[in-house]
Amino acid sequence: MPPLGDDAGDYLANVRALEAAGAELLAVQGGDDEALVLLGAIAAVTERIKLGMQANPPAALQAIARGRVVIGTPDGERWIDMELPSTRSAWVEAVASQEAEGTTGIIVPWDPRLIDLLRNPEPDDRSDILMSTG
Repeated sequence: MPPLGDDAGDYLANVRALEAAGAELLAVQGGDDEALVLLGAIAAVTERIKLGMQANPPAALQAIARGRVVIGTPDGERWIDMELPSTRSAWVEAVASQEAEGTTGIIVPWDPRLIDLLRNPEPDDRSDILMSTG
């Protein structure tokens, strides 16, 4: 995730959307106090997603996250860094290809299109904006 912008509510809504879409692990940029505060806020509004750090987390953060903070790459897992695919079909192809190779997951840099790609795997699926039926 990028550093916190002007709208903390929007930032945390994006985090919750990533978790709802099935993202497994989330890390924030930097290793300073601001990153720790962001990880604490993320831990407070999520339930399942792992929180990635490069150093040992403070005990308070691990407690808020209910043990979901991981350091580096978890044992037995293989994660691949790649650029965010430009289309949904390229995303689906990249995920399938990496799964076939036994990769645990794909690490992509933050891009506002990421949530759209994860939440809407089919081009015509806009169920995320469905407000009512009748």
